[in-house]
Amino acid sequence: MTVLVTGASGFIGRHLCYRLVDEGYRVRGLLRPQSDSSHLSKDVNVARSDLADMPGLVKACEGVAIIFHVAGVVHVGTRSSSEHYETNVEGTRNVLAAGREAGVTRFVFFSSILATQKQSDYGRSKHLAEQLVLENAEHYRSVSILRPVNVYGATMKGNIAGLIKRIKKGSLPPLPLLSNRLSLVSVQDLCEAAILAAESPDSAGQTYPVTDGQSYTPNTLECAIYAALGQKKPGWRCPRVIFYAASLGAHILNSLGVWNNDLGLRTYRNLVESSEVSCEKIAAELGYQPSRTFKDELPAIISMLSSK
Repeated sequence: MTVLVTGASGFIGRHLCYRLVDEGYRVRGLLRPQSDSSHLSKDVNVARSDLADMPGLVKACEGVAIIFHVAGVVHVGTRSSSEHYETNVEGTRNVLAAGREAGVTRFVFFSSILATQKQSDYGRSKHLAEQLVLENAEHYRSVSILRPVNVYGATMKGNIAGLIKRIKKGSLPPLPLLSNRLSLVSVQDLCEAAILAAESPDSAGQTYPVTDGQSYTPNTLECAIYAALGQKKPGWRCPRVIFYAASLGAHILNSLGVWNNDLGLRTYRNLVESSEVSCEKIAAELGYQPSRTFKDELPAIISMLSSK
């Protein structure tokens, strides 16, 4: 069976291609014309097209049974609203139309848990894209939506990768005492969820939050990172008011163009607000059983970050 993975050069897409090859699928990876394909397995057939290029998308979909639509703008807060809309909404519309024209029967959409909140351009764009997917259900044998929480794994980017780098460099003070609960998921378990959604008839028309089944606090993540790095955690904690003031200062400097950084109020909110989610639905309906935790994957994550 031939499957198409859009966004094959990205963090999630790359891991999904490897996993699908291991599972015996014939994998076609869709990349933008300028994207580097050297990191993909030789077993992945590369197709190139922008999400706005309908003839290119239709050609990429020819002979495909399942589309895993991973491609999209994922940098929350660093892109304009128009970029989020054009890529995440209109791009999804185009992939759905191309798959429909090529006779694809199943469509698995990688959304985000932020689609439920709609508090950012990214979250709103993912929510609109989800609506498009469900509206196209009649044209496919099955469409399903995955809403992963923050995804961790080798080659990851984002806030957690930044936290690891700063702890390693000693450039981040110890976090305040934070008891809010967070949900995460390994990229390997997310790939498992995608395959289950693609293969199960019970997934048709369904939306599934995807987590690793664990509940974390920022402090437990922090302690795990110090331990994995072999560094002693300081015996004091930064007062929360000072941590907030530093985040506000970083936000202002970034806004003024004085210091380009990935800190700021968004990162502060991600650390101090609860975002705990259950994966009971996908476990009950599709038999999903997460097999990894953040602590399990830390050595590989740190090794990859250190090699850059």
